[in-house]
Amino acid sequence: MKWIDCSCGIGYRTVNSDIVNHEFFLIREKVEQARHAEELLETLDFCGIAGAVVYHATMIDVDPGYGNAKLLEETAKAPERLLPTWTILPAITDEEFAPQPLFGRMKQSSVRLLRAYPERNRYMLNRVTMGEQLDAIAAARIPLYLSPSTGWEPIYSVLEQFPELTVIIHNYGLWSHARFLYPLLRTYRNVYIECGDMQTAGELKHLCAKFGSERILFGSDFPSNNIGGPLATVIGSGIGQADIANIACGNIERLLSEVRL
Repeated sequence: MKWIDCSCGIGYRTVNSDIVNHEFFLIREKVEQARHAEELLETLDFCGIAGAVVYHATMIDVDPGYGNAKLLEETAKAPERLLPTWTILPAITDEEFAPQPLFGRMKQSSVRLLRAYPERNRYMLNRVTMGEQLDAIAAARIPLYLSPSTGWEPIYSVLEQFPELTVIIHNYGLWSHARFLYPLLRTYRNVYIECGDMQTAGELKHLCAKFGSERILFGSDFPSNNIGGPLATVIGSGIGQADIANIACGNIERLLSEVRL
């Protein structure tokens, strides 16, 4: 079966590494990291993963623009296996992230997914700050990666203002998140969950039964998690092969095919 890891990092973090625990306690933990594409590809090969959606650590710790460029240097080493995601900033202060120039560069660079770290980059992810940008991202069906590591309220807020936005939730911690997640899946048809942190017994099987496997993407959130753990969780979850195929690669390939640049 073909597997695509929907959330992998390249590059060394300045802190190795912030792990989100329950109740938003942060654990400083030393984890395996991939300094460059070659090391990530070795890990993917070891786990039998065909490809990965990737980001670069410098997008978070240095500067989104610098990190976006740095990532392309790495994904160019294996473009058939490594799919780049870029991090965005508000166009009102950083004009290169306005829809027209951004989408042009994305198309030229084969980038079809975006990320936002509003607290880290000191802005509000809402209509007042980024209305035109988020309207355009929603209309283009570009998936936007968001993490509730600093709280679920910003995700609820942005989806209330942009209900058609395609959002992939990742890096949400190991304790059950159902009471936060399920209302979003019920209300917004374009919300997806990357399953790297799903380690509660029976969680994945229950989620498939309630909302369908079409809303779940396989991902490890490497380096926060080692790839093997989330992979074993999906394989051993007790769901059917058709559902596993959706999670393994079918859903992310469908989302990528729907992007309009």
